[in-house]
Amino acid sequence: MTGQIGTAKRGPPFSATLEVELERIVSLAEAAKLKGVSLDTLKRHYGHQILVLSPRRRGMKLRNALSIVNP
Repeated sequence: MTGQIGTAKRGPPFSATLEVELERIVSLAEAAKLKGVSLDTLKRHYGHQILVLSPRRRGMKLRNALSIVNP
């Protein structure tokens, strides 16, 4: 068994990668585009999920953006 990488049986190999990807921060424009809402709607209704990244930059976790329910 020497030299074999990834042979341990610990569940699906993508689960940890998916969790990390969902924590990625996307721009507000990308979040709005993903859910098919306007940027203004995103700011108005989901402002509590918007993260201030710098004085001129805002973002949102991908997990939060995908959890938005389209009207």
